[in-house]
Amino acid sequence: MPLRRNRRQYELLTDFDRGRIIGLREAGWSNRRIGRHLGRSDMVVARCWQQWITEGRVYRRGGSGRPRNTNDREDRAIRRVATSAPTTSLASIQRHLPPSRHPVPSRETIRDD
Repeated sequence: MPLRRNRRQYELLTDFDRGRIIGLREAGWSNRRIGRHLGRSDMVVARCWQQWITEGRVYRRGGSGRPRNTNDREDRAIRRVATSAPTTSLASIQRHLPPSRHPVPSRETIRDD
């Protein structure tokens, strides 16, 4: 084993990599062989496979952060209004949203991704 560890081992697994792990595992590959093939630790492979066996899923759970005030559709509407007229006030942006909720958009919502 090299003295310097591969940095890739510490990165989060993408959904594509999780799918590859499940596919290769179902094809009969060992955890160690998959880990070497993908440049990951064999324990990462084992945990991903164990999650697939016990829970039937491999995607990550949502975080426990603050609940969102707006949904994706409202976010798109807010961004559309904010980018079409950059000097638009917050009050006029809120008027373009559905009248039932009037969520208060934040800078992160308006910020173009």
